[in-house]
Amino acid sequence: MRTIEWKEGKVFLIDQRKLPLKCEVINCSTYQEVAEAIKKMKIRGAPAIGVAAAFGMALAAYSSKAKNHEKFT
Repeated sequence: MRTIEWKEGKVFLIDQRKLPLKCEVINCSTYQEVAEAIKKMKIRGAPAIGVAAAFGMALAAYSSKAKNHEKFT
């Protein structure tokens, strides 16, 4: 299992607060869930947080109703 993984339009990440005693995987299907995971420090370390944030942005883009880049940003 990778620390963070994109699969079938969802982000799966290991809750690092539970390590090393337990390996619990969190399923995030919205950018809000990814943001909450970062805020609650379920994902830790600058590289992992950066990847999680990028996946969160991808989820936001997929769920956006914006027709072009200018409206999305």
